[in-house]
Amino acid sequence: MFDDQACRWQVRAAYVEQGLARGEQVVLYTDPATTVYDVMARFTECGPAVDSALAAGQLLVCTEIAGFDPRRGLDPDARIRFWLEPTTRARTQGFTGVRIMADMGWAAGPGVDHDVLVEYESRLSAVLADINLTAVCEYDQRLFDEHLLQRIGRAHSKKVLSRLDALEFTRVGTQLWAAGEADLTTRDAFDTTLADALTGLDRITVLDLCELCFMDGHSARTIVRLAHRRPASQLLTIRCLPIHNQLLRLSNASAIPHLVVQEECFVP
Repeated sequence: MFDDQACRWQVRAAYVEQGLARGEQVVLYTDPATTVYDVMARFTECGPAVDSALAAGQLLVCTEIAGFDPRRGLDPDARIRFWLEPTTRARTQGFTGVRIMADMGWAAGPGVDHDVLVEYESRLSAVLADINLTAVCEYDQRLFDEHLLQRIGRAHSKKVLSRLDALEFTRVGTQLWAAGEADLTTRDAFDTTLADALTGLDRITVLDLCELCFMDGHSARTIVRLAHRRPASQLLTIRCLPIHNQLLRLSNASAIPHLVVQEECFVP
C-alpha cells in the first residue's frame, strides 16, 4: 500500500532489480496510462537500467486486467488461473521463477464487489506459494477506504512497506515485530517505540527483528540498554537474523541473563 508516487517507484525499482538479479522473469502490471517508456524513465531515475531486460523478455510490462470485466465483475478463479500460465512459461524459458507487481487501482472503480476482492486476496497467497511465484498487489491508499484496506491487509500473509526507508512495528499481545530499517532516519521512532514496549507498563516478552532489512549499532545498543533496565524476572526473547545477533553481542547482550537471543529466521 502506498500514498506517494515517488516512493512507489522506488519500491518497484528495488523489487524488480532483485528479481532480475536472481534470474527471475519479472512482470509489471501497470495502469493503462503507464507506457514501457514511462517505466524505463522511472527506473532510470531510481537506479536500475532495464533496457536489456526488456529486450530479452526478462522484464515484461503489461496493462491487462485478468479475471475482471466491469459488467460481470471480478472472477477470482479466472484471475488465479491467469497466474499459472506465466510461471509455466517462464520455467520453460529457463528463468528461475516469476515475480509480479500488479497495480490494483482498477479495483477502486465500478463493478468490483469488495467481498469478492477480499476473497480473492485471501486465496492468492497459498496458490502462489505452490507455484513458486512472488506477487505484490499495489493498493493506492488514496483510492480505497480505510476499512477495505484493513480487510485487504489481513488477507495478505506479508506486506511491503510503502517506502524503502520506512520502519514499522506490529504488536500482538506481548509480541512486537519490527520491519524495515532501523537507522538514523528512523531513530526517534525506534527509540520511542522500544522504550515503551520494553520498559513501559505493558511490556512485551518477545521482540522479532527478522524483517528488519537493516539495523545500525545505535539500535542494537538501545535494545540492550532497555533490556538491562527490565527486572531480572522478566525474560525477553529476541528473534533475529545472524547479522542482528552479531550487533547485539557486540553491544554486550550476552551479559544480561534475562535476555535470550534466537537466530531462527530463514533468509532465502
